[in-house]
Amino acid sequence: MPTAVAHPHTWRLAFGGIVIIIAAIILAQFFSWTAIAILTFGVVGAALGLAYPEWAIYALAFFAPMSGLAIDFSQDQSLARLPFLGSINAPFVDLLAVGVLVVCWLLFFIRPDVIDLKRTLKFSGFFAAFYVCVALSAYFADPLFLGTVVKSFFRPYVFFYLAFAVPVIALLHSKPKLLRTMYAYELACVLGALMGIVSLFTEHSVGFMRAIPFSVFGFAPFGTNQNVLAESLVAIIPFAWWFAFKQKHDPVLRNTMFFFAGLISFVSLITFSRAAWIVMTMQAVLFFWWHSRYSSSRHAKEIDARAIAIALTVLAIFFLIIQSTVVADTSDETRKDLLGIAVQYFQRSPIVGIGPGMYLPTVDDTTTFHMDYGAAMDAHGVIQKLILELGALGTITFFAWLGAIGVSLWKRRASGFHFMMFMTFASLWGYQLFNTGYFDAKVWVLMGVALASLWI
Repeated sequence: MPTAVAHPHTWRLAFGGIVIIIAAIILAQFFSWTAIAILTFGVVGAALGLAYPEWAIYALAFFAPMSGLAIDFSQDQSLARLPFLGSINAPFVDLLAVGVLVVCWLLFFIRPDVIDLKRTLKFSGFFAAFYVCVALSAYFADPLFLGTVVKSFFRPYVFFYLAFAVPVIALLHSKPKLLRTMYAYELACVLGALMGIVSLFTEHSVGFMRAIPFSVFGFAPFGTNQNVLAESLVAIIPFAWWFAFKQKHDPVLRNTMFFFAGLISFVSLITFSRAAWIVMTMQAVLFFWWHSRYSSSRHAKEIDARAIAIALTVLAIFFLIIQSTVVADTSDETRKDLLGIAVQYFQRSPIVGIGPGMYLPTVDDTTTFHMDYGAAMDAHGVIQKLILELGALGTITFFAWLGAIGVSLWKRRASGFHFMMFMTFASLWGYQLFNTGYFDAKVWVLMGVALASLWI
């Protein structure tokens, strides 16, 4: 005990704590406690990020599935007075990503050995071509919407790769760090799955009982509908099961991981999201095909073939039942009209589109959509989004970029780890054919992990 008291680190810790307390009391005279908490969190987080860069990525991965956890500076009297910053209303993970970018910038100068920017240049030709197409679309857009187009060029189009994927690729240089990043994402999804279970007993679902996310203290971290909840959960399912099977030496940890994987999978199913059921069926088919391909047992191959047939049959039965509901009919009509708007405006500018960020304003200007459905909605599918905003050039280059990544992962499919990463990649974009999170952290943090895995 006397040695611990006399140790220099003890006194430094005590002195640092006293300084923080005194500073907080002084600042409280001029700023709200919310502003002080954010400032303190930012300073402490930056210090930890510089000391342990990988923990900044783990934090980014943990909050990535919670795209609905938004921070509105205008709701705080102190923050609202800040020029420009006072109008911020953005997902917390986006603000965290900006902080991680700042940490990466500082690391480049003070600890260049821990950051490898060369890794981020893999597929540079593909993403350079894509961003040239985005710039062309912005250049030829209607000048009346210049502010919207320029803003959207930087966020989300530049932001989604620069802020969510680049730090992951540059800072994670080993397989254990990649696995911890995926595990952090999984832990957040466990919270979302538990929320889905709770909702069965506390929330009212339209049409029939299903797992849905809900607000807690005014925040809706996993969104406000079942599709957004399932969007976060299904992408991590391949990792959750793979990681559970890898825990062979600790029975408690192994059982816990199997429980997590089962919970996430079960809640994904009981959201009754059609996109989730399609993607999970695709996961089952891919897995059993892979297992059959690399299995030497004829009996195992027969079981795998039966499992694929069962998965496809269950999906067909599910669609026969779900398509007869009023909820499905309404959703189908909405998606059909949103697709019609995308096709109509694509025909007006098929080469470069009508400009980044123009999908929502275009739907908002469609009077008949307002009359039938109310508020404007974003494109329920990445293809619809891209063809309207970026035209054929942007859509083709974007999918060429994704295709190059997918092919690189597929070539490494003999490795269980890389096949799991390919399934994750396929799950992400299989779901984004039907939903709206194509530029969110929940997609591009995992895309960063997939890209980083190609160096291992």
